[in-house]
Amino acid sequence: MPAAGLDRAAVVRAALDIAAEGGFASMSMRVLAERLAVTPMAIYRYVENREALNRLVADEAGKLIRPRLDPAAPWHRNARAWAHAQRSGLRRFPGLAAWLTANGPAGEQAYRLLDDLAEGMVRARFDDETAARTCALIMSWVFSRVSVEDAADARARQAMPDRARAFVSGLSTVDPARYPAAARVGDRFFTLGMDTVFESGLDALLDGCRHRAGESIESEAGSPPAGAG
Repeated sequence: MPAAGLDRAAVVRAALDIAAEGGFASMSMRVLAERLAVTPMAIYRYVENREALNRLVADEAGKLIRPRLDPAAPWHRNARAWAHAQRSGLRRFPGLAAWLTANGPAGEQAYRLLDDLAEGMVRARFDDETAARTCALIMSWVFSRVSVEDAADARARQAMPDRARAFVSGLSTVDPARYPAAARVGDRFFTLGMDTVFESGLDALLDGCRHRAGESIESEAGSPPAGAG
């Protein structure tokens, strides 16, 4: 008999809590069963296997990502808001970004989030190819950076050797005549904060996309794109 009060929604909520507390990889059937005070076999009444659980939880996490978009704003401002919301949402569940990168979209929320990101570009008269490429670039930056940030946090929690600090310390023993550029920027390169790197990359990416999109739209329509300022 099914456990009293247990259904698929309850299983997914409990798994989401586990992912938030210990990371996406900590979300095993055994741990989930312990959280719900049932046997692992009871979980399989509601979820076919671990892969299905991962996808359900990833899609549920997507529901929590709600970018604050302004229909009257230029596309790039909404794209920035989308990137910030996506980063914050993924960071709530360490390892989720890496899992999605490796396994692909998990469910309906992926369509909604793509629609949120692309809608402003469509309104700004991007052609479909340019909009698709711009979305892909923004998503790639967000997911890759969050994966790096999650990995850095995991190393810190496990007290693993700080390779960045070791590199910076090693600069004092490196011949600056042999590696002059590395000697100049190395200490700054490895001590940049996560937020600084994310924003700098996003700035460069959006600036480049604005330039390329403007060229594409002007050549097609003979006029500046709406919201390109």
